[in-house]
Amino acid sequence: MLGHTGVILKINLDEHKILMNETWFSFDPKLTVSTSMIGQSVQYSLSGKKKINHLELTMQKCKELKGKIQSLNLSIPRISLHTGGQLIHFYITPKHFNVIKYQYKPGDFLQFTYNPMEFKIGKSSYFAITAIKNENRKKAENPQVIKHELRQTINTLLDSNYYAFLDLEFSMSGPEYRGMKFHPEIIQFGLIIADAEGNLVEKFSAYVKPTLFPHVSGKTQEFLKITESAIAYGMSYQDFYDYIKEVIARYNPIFLVWGVSDGFILENSYLLNQVEPLFETDQLIDLQRVHRQYYQIGQDIGLYNAIKSYEIFTGTQIHDAIVDALVLHNIFYKFKSIILSNEKYPFKENYQNIMNNR
Repeated sequence: MLGHTGVILKINLDEHKILMNETWFSFDPKLTVSTSMIGQSVQYSLSGKKKINHLELTMQKCKELKGKIQSLNLSIPRISLHTGGQLIHFYITPKHFNVIKYQYKPGDFLQFTYNPMEFKIGKSSYFAITAIKNENRKKAENPQVIKHELRQTINTLLDSNYYAFLDLEFSMSGPEYRGMKFHPEIIQFGLIIADAEGNLVEKFSAYVKPTLFPHVSGKTQEFLKITESAIAYGMSYQDFYDYIKEVIARYNPIFLVWGVSDGFILENSYLLNQVEPLFETDQLIDLQRVHRQYYQIGQDIGLYNAIKSYEIFTGTQIHDAIVDALVLHNIFYKFKSIILSNEKYPFKENYQNIMNNR
């Protein structure tokens, strides 16, 4: 009797394993299993606790959807869209992972089909993406699209009255968590609020106690030069969340981060702590991405290499959230002054010299 149902998310044919929702099962090598089944609904029976001895596809007619990506989290991996008045999560199957990773970002429109069978990962519900309709557009390689996107982003940056420069430090796995499904969590944040002219309005930094993995790994302590006791006396995630909400209510700022990691960690923290997103997609801007597009640099730019390229920093990098938030603040206002004055600053040349002389 086929007493179980699920959605196949990954298949390892070499090891005869299937990831069904959150659980890996082994399967009888005699079964007909192929990677084309990923994203499909199945009925199955077990011999033992985690071995599938019979498997049948359940015919589900895929649904089609086109909408704007509200958030993107490649660590799960998933995209989220507002549809029907709700925020719905869609699991990115391996076939489509690189397409999503390299061609899309929050705020882009995506047309795709998905399996209508709902499944759980943690406490959140998901649907599996089965096909992407516009994956051949090569958006990331289209210079006209990039120019248009950059122009819109710069206009948004120039129109704001307040800016929030946010830097997050987060926990890392280590031997302490071997064999567990580890999730990085926010353990320190630095936030600087400044007005349109660059004047500091508010500055705050604090440690944050992890929710799921309270003991900070030795690897994290060594890398960030912190102690576990410092984290233990930090604020709760809910206090951090409420503080950011207060900042939004008081200033309605544009939030700026450097690189995709902080955005992913922030998005993941909503799921781990079962709270609603703090702000809309267009309120969070990756200033590294803006620099890559504006100066036409085809690789990620380190925060400290960026400020060195502006010739306003000669010190040594330290991993501290409030220091990095201040560096981000200085980078932005230098960039803003260049835009407003239409100055042709040699950022790219300076950056290339730094990389060549490493």
